[in-house]
Amino acid sequence: MKRLFYGLLISLLLAVSARAQTVEGDWQGTLKVGAEELRLVLHVTKDEKGGLKATLDSPDQNAMGTPVTSISFVEPALRFEIQQIAGFEGAIDKERATISGTWTQGGGSAPLVLKRAGAAPKEKQAGGSESP
Repeated sequence: MKRLFYGLLISLLLAVSARAQTVEGDWQGTLKVGAEELRLVLHVTKDEKGGLKATLDSPDQNAMGTPVTSISFVEPALRFEIQQIAGFEGAIDKERATISGTWTQGGGSAPLVLKRAGAAPKEKQAGGSESP
């Protein structure tokens, strides 16, 4: 009976781990400010300590690779800041495909929805294999 219980427990944990995806990857959205629309692309990766780091592109302004000075993800909340420029606070959906939130800059704010660009990165499962 113990073997069956532990077998089911391990199977459940592996199944949950296999479904889990991170916030890492590329996210894109369009910031609408008045009549102007600016495309934004957020690139989130892990840093050398296992935390998160990011850069932001604004293709319509020819601004690429702007460093994100702070970023945090405590599910479902994603927050990031670009020092002395702007900040964002939003929540990721259950499918981890969309982050809906608010962009703040210069005392003003606007809604911003970031959608995952392409497939989500794979997370390593126990045993070193990658999840599909």
